[in-house]
Amino acid sequence: MFEHLKPMPADPILGLNMAFQQDSNPEKINLSIGVYQDDTGQTPIFKAVKQAEQQLIDAQKTKSYAPQAGDPAFLSGTLELLLGKELMQSRGAQIAAVATPGGCGALRMGAELLVSAKRDARVWVSSPTWANHFPLLESAGLMLVSYDYYNTETNRIDFEHMLKSLDQAAEGDVVLLHGCCHNPTGADLTQAQWEDVI
Repeated sequence: MFEHLKPMPADPILGLNMAFQQDSNPEKINLSIGVYQDDTGQTPIFKAVKQAEQQLIDAQKTKSYAPQAGDPAFLSGTLELLLGKELMQSRGAQIAAVATPGGCGALRMGAELLVSAKRDARVWVSSPTWANHFPLLESAGLMLVSYDYYNTETNRIDFEHMLKSLDQAAEGDVVLLHGCCHNPTGADLTQAQWEDVI
């Protein structure tokens, strides 16, 4: 049954990490994966994180399964944090949240939902974008289109071209926006730019 499966292409970011591990230069610094590591290559647990984890453990009342969508208090708190209390009070019935196993899991779940709702939907992704966006979304059956985002000559967001690109999006298309710390550029839209895009 599995003999017909083809290997997925290597992830370029993880490939950089492998190259880092094989490099013998003692002065090397690993900037490939967004995880802090100390001089020994370990990812230490910060004291604040340990304290927060302990607070969660102390407050825990059950080890039972959470509902399928996730912990309701966590979901509503997250929505209120991201969207604000006012928007949640006025439009909350139109907004939903689901807990996911990380960013890749969220993208894949969103892709599966989109395919089941509108099989021919096009998804607009920034140029550049994180390399994993393509296999995650395309393997779900979605068609991807790029929109201009970053100018490598000026090392700035090319907002004018971004808007021109997005003007070509059709009704029913989906635009994948990076809420903060755009991957891979780290360049984020200003509040005013967000208002123009939305």
